[in-house]
Amino acid sequence: MKTIESRGARLTREAWLQYALQVLRLEGLQGMRIDRMASDLGVTKGSFYWHFEDLKDLQGSVMKHWRDRYNNIIIENREFLDAEPAVGLLSAVTRIREEGLDEYEVAIRNWAFHDPYVEEVVRKVYGERKTFVRSFFTRLGFRGMDAEIRTRLTLCYMSWEPSIYQEDSKSQRVKMLKSVHELLTKKQ
Repeated sequence: MKTIESRGARLTREAWLQYALQVLRLEGLQGMRIDRMASDLGVTKGSFYWHFEDLKDLQGSVMKHWRDRYNNIIIENREFLDAEPAVGLLSAVTRIREEGLDEYEVAIRNWAFHDPYVEEVVRKVYGERKTFVRSFFTRLGFRGMDAEIRTRLTLCYMSWEPSIYQEDSKSQRVKMLKSVHELLTKKQ
C-alpha cells in the first residue's frame, strides 16, 4: 500500500487521518488496525496514541475529517454560492473532480452500511449536498421534478462515476464532467 511521504518522521494527526482514509478505500474497515497502520507508516503505536485515544476515536475523527475536507470545503465556499448559478455549479464540481475530493465516496458509503453513526453522518452530508446542488438548479429556474432529477443526477455522477470508470484520466473526467454539466443546466 502507498504510504504517507513522511514515513518514519513524526506524523501529524492529518497524516494519520489521510492514511486511514486510504486504508478504508483500499481494504475496507477491517484494514484500519492501529498496529498495522503504524507499521506501514514506519512509526510506533505511540505516534497513534499521541493523536487518538483509541480506534473508535480515530474512526470518529476520520468521519469528521471526511465531512470537513471532502464536503464542507465545497458547500460552504462563498465563491461557488455567490457566482452565477451555472458557473458556480461548474466551478464546484470541477474542483471536486480535479482535487480528488470524490475518491473516498464508495468506501465511506460502504462503511455506512455497517455503522449507525457513520450512516447518520453520511445521511446528513448527502442532505447538505442535495441542498447545495439543488440551489444552483433552482436559481437557474428549474422547479419541482426538473430540479430534483438534475440534483440527483449530479450527486450520483459525482459520487459514483470515478469508481466505475477508473481507467479514465483526470483530464478525460473533467471533460466529461463539463459535458454532463452542460446537459443538466441547459433548458429544453
